[in-house]
Amino acid sequence: MPRGRCPEGCPPCVMTARSLRWSPGAACAHAVVVSVLTPAEVLIAARRLAGARPHLVAVAGIVHQDDLWQLCREELTGVDVRIDGWDIRGRWFGVVVGATPQLGELRRGQTIPWRVIAAQIAPHERHGSR
Repeated sequence: MPRGRCPEGCPPCVMTARSLRWSPGAACAHAVVVSVLTPAEVLIAARRLAGARPHLVAVAGIVHQDDLWQLCREELTGVDVRIDGWDIRGRWFGVVVGATPQLGELRRGQTIPWRVIAAQIAPHERHGSR
């Protein structure tokens, strides 16, 4: 099986040659593609988790975009948010969503990579305003 470095910078993981996806048994569960959650649910999960550390949102505008995902990982690992039907857990490999109001409890938690979380937290430029 080919070995490669995980895109999130963790130790090398084993990839299956057939699917070219990270092996489900590997330690890098964050490489699993978020497929059950809608883009709106990903946004809500990111904002709810970031709400537990308000200073993170405050500094997101001054941190370089390429470094923001690492800051998110450092600040949000270990943070669990369970409110209004959401079960969101920050882990070293990514954010695991275990339940949403629309879907209820998920049989298998959906992992959102830290880079996706950072992109949702980062302030977006408004076009046309100067």
